[in-house]
Amino acid sequence: QINSNASLTVSLAQTPYCKKHKYDPQNPLCAHIIFCGSIVKVSDSEAGLAKKALFSRHPEMESWPKDHNWFFAKFNITNIWVLDYFGGLKIVTPEEYYNVKP
Repeated sequence: QINSNASLTVSLAQTPYCKKHKYDPQNPLCAHIIFCGSIVKVSDSEAGLAKKALFSRHPEMESWPKDHNWFFAKFNITNIWVLDYFGGLKIVTPEEYYNVKP
């Protein structure tokens, strides 16, 4: 409630890719992406979708104690940094990120 800022780092070191290519996890060629933004409680209209998304992937969480005051939130991404080569970070806007076609 006081500071909702958050960041999340995801690395290719979490996959077999870097090991396969013999990249040290600290080597920029073992790419990682850093998402920065804030955690925002979902609105009542979004809560149903949030519950369905979470519980379909983690059904055990549906029975977690209600008195812990859990709530559904989303990550409002404002900055994305990609480190995938030598020479520094690449800045990607959220719009660019969401518009990429797989």
